[in-house]
Amino acid sequence: MFQEFASFMQESTYKHIGCELSDLQVSQLCQFGDLLLEWNKRLNLTRITDPHDVILKHFIDSMVLSKFTTGLSFVDLGTGAGFPGIPLKILRPELDVVLMDSLKKRLDFLDIVIKTLNLMAIRTFHARAEDFGRNVQFRNYFDTVSSRAVARLPVLLEYALPVLKVNGLFLALKGAQVDDELIEAQKALKLLGGVVESIEHYNLGEGAEHRVVVLIRKIMETPSQYPRQAGTPTKDPICYFKLNKS
Repeated sequence: MFQEFASFMQESTYKHIGCELSDLQVSQLCQFGDLLLEWNKRLNLTRITDPHDVILKHFIDSMVLSKFTTGLSFVDLGTGAGFPGIPLKILRPELDVVLMDSLKKRLDFLDIVIKTLNLMAIRTFHARAEDFGRNVQFRNYFDTVSSRAVARLPVLLEYALPVLKVNGLFLALKGAQVDDELIEAQKALKLLGGVVESIEHYNLGEGAEHRVVVLIRKIMETPSQYPRQAGTPTKDPICYFKLNKS
């Protein structure tokens, strides 16, 4: 199905990211799209099923991060259906990618995607974000960490900064509510060793939500007691006041 939208995919990637996709990259993205919609019928991977919307709101929205990614080691925390990790890996094949998620069924789907697309230097890892952050194999390991639609920023920081190298970048994909989240996150930033380096706004066109990438630089090691045990960051986030969960 997605092969019919190959031209739109190429044009959109060049328009929003400034990159020309190779024939292989177009083929891989089309295969990924087909697999996503096929598996979505039984796994409920995404509410977005129109191919145009999948390309813009999933593929392009993920590949935007290629402008900001630093180094080679990259982890996608709470990858879900593989966003932003899979499209970013297709666009930047040199990256060494880990796709982390707490739901094994989603990772089973992504293992099939990885094999079908013949992607190298990419693997899935089954864990809760808190446990992943305490894993000695990954702590202070990654050059770039990203997460999309997982939690509000104070919670994300407790997940992301422990596995990030000092001087590495955490790329938080956010929407229109970003200003409120940045206010909420000030205590967590100070405590966990991060600083907001820049806030990049972009728009993927009519019908697409206004999008923001918050670039957070890790400037010192995260204290060893973070992340706290599973469930605590969401129940008791690091902020000066309780988050509005409405």
